[in-house]
Amino acid sequence: MTGDTLRKNIIGMSVTIAFLAMLCIQPAAAQAIRVHAWTDKPQYEPGQKGKLKVSVLNELDEPVEIHNITIEYPWFRYDADKGEWVGNETFKGEPLATLTSKGGDYYQEVEFTVPSDGRAIMGDTIYIDVWTSEGLIPGSASLSVAAPSWPMLVVGLNTWMTSLMVVVVICTIILAIVVFLSTRRTRVPPLPPPKAKAE
Repeated sequence: MTGDTLRKNIIGMSVTIAFLAMLCIQPAAAQAIRVHAWTDKPQYEPGQKGKLKVSVLNELDEPVEIHNITIEYPWFRYDADKGEWVGNETFKGEPLATLTSKGGDYYQEVEFTVPSDGRAIMGDTIYIDVWTSEGLIPGSASLSVAAPSWPMLVVGLNTWMTSLMVVVVICTIILAIVVFLSTRRTRVPPLPPPKAKAE
């Protein structure tokens, strides 16, 4: 083996070992700020009150400030009658809270009322935006609203009932005639006696 070939083999082996070493290094756990949110009940009726529970956890190595939290419910709409947006809430502070490094947390319960009109039928998702010194941290929670029970409306129910009664009476008369005719024995004239054979 020449010196150049040996040198190329050593460089190739070194690159291969370095690459394999990089693959074997376990990645460190990703640090983040996490937002968790849930409701106090699995399902709500229209007009019912509930609680949204919001928890923010800091997994970073440095403290984090929470400046505000905005909550947007599925019934977030512009109410032209009131001239304002309804169905959202914002909590502010200077700062609202400071999360310590590596495990600092913030918890808040927010009360809400599910509208009894058509804005929250079947529910949807509650969106939570947490504005921190590290930027926007989004979160969400599921909201389930029971479907209202609508009374069955039959147009012209009296007409339907009258028609049904007429059909029942006609069917009863036809059935009576069929039974009468099938049970009535018709008289068949007796057969004449057989004639005697002539011899």
